[in-house]
Amino acid sequence: MKQFFRGKKWLVAVLILVTGGVVWAFRDHKNADGLERYFVTKPVVRGDLEKKVTATGRLKALRTVHVGAQVSGIITEVRAEFNSRVHKGDVLAQIDPAIYRAQVLEARSNLQKIRTQIVLDRLALKRDKDLLKKHIIAQNVFDQDQGKLSMDLANQDELTAELSLASANLRYTTIRSPIDGIVISRRVQVGQTVTAAFQTPKLFTIAQDLSEMRLDTRVSESDIGDVREGQKITFRVPAYPARIFSGQVIMVRVHPKTVSHVVTYDVVSRVSNPDLALKPGMTALVTLHVGLLRGVTLIPNGALVFRPSEKFLKSVDLSAYRHKTLVFRIAGNRLVPVPVETGATDGRVSVALSGDLHPGDRVIVRDRLGSDRESHGGFM
Repeated sequence: MKQFFRGKKWLVAVLILVTGGVVWAFRDHKNADGLERYFVTKPVVRGDLEKKVTATGRLKALRTVHVGAQVSGIITEVRAEFNSRVHKGDVLAQIDPAIYRAQVLEARSNLQKIRTQIVLDRLALKRDKDLLKKHIIAQNVFDQDQGKLSMDLANQDELTAELSLASANLRYTTIRSPIDGIVISRRVQVGQTVTAAFQTPKLFTIAQDLSEMRLDTRVSESDIGDVREGQKITFRVPAYPARIFSGQVIMVRVHPKTVSHVVTYDVVSRVSNPDLALKPGMTALVTLHVGLLRGVTLIPNGALVFRPSEKFLKSVDLSAYRHKTLVFRIAGNRLVPVPVETGATDGRVSVALSGDLHPGDRVIVRDRLGSDRESHGGFM
């Protein structure tokens, strides 16, 4: 009986050793051929890609007018405030007109004087003409009187212009709105003195109907070639992060702007704003929808930036791929770098223009979590 139990113990020991060997061999096999456990992969696919260009922009009124003063003086009245709705011709402010009224009266008086003098000059010239025929006066006297009439007629034209100028300056003391719109800025107070000697002071800024607005976007020179008039745009503003607004490109300006050696071009879009949620000056994150590519090979963008640990690259010389964009795929028990050239992107996937990749190939987009690696007891 003892011999029987002794033999059974040996059998159990042999079974344990065999089972351990199988487990160890299976583990080695998994470590050699199961690299998928350490990486997240996604397939290369063939499909359609909407080409997009992203940029930042600023909202403005479709038409903005700065209202200034053409004459100098003291502001005696202000009738428009911030957000006031005004119509063309409405009075916005009044400059003290006293000085300009006096100038009009002076100019009118001077004009009346010269007109009276012209009447006298013509009577004298008519009388001199009769006297000259009778040889009572010399020719030079007649000529002098005729010249005096001509000079007074010229003075009449000059004084007429002075009266027109004085009258215009008097009208300019009343500052009126040139358009229908809303006052978005007021820079004047009652009692303030405005001086228009060297430049026109800006007193009010009026924005035309804000139910339609303009979005000025600066697009880099590398993307401007795809932008055309009539293309759709979508954008968000910080004030309404969950809301998407839309518009349409109406102009691509050819004048470049260069800042720190970066060249950009202005793209102007028209934006509908029926509820007046958008306000002038808001910053917008803009997406320009510039086209659709059909039936192209698409690579996940994560694969373009992924780089595996050196532990997986012992047999790979990456120096041979310097200055190239690489993606990695799994082939048996090793990682294979694949150089690719990419084109348009929508932020999630990019078009593969060249490279040894085909629809269905799986490329690595990231490592799995470090805890997953530790639970498997090693990399290779």
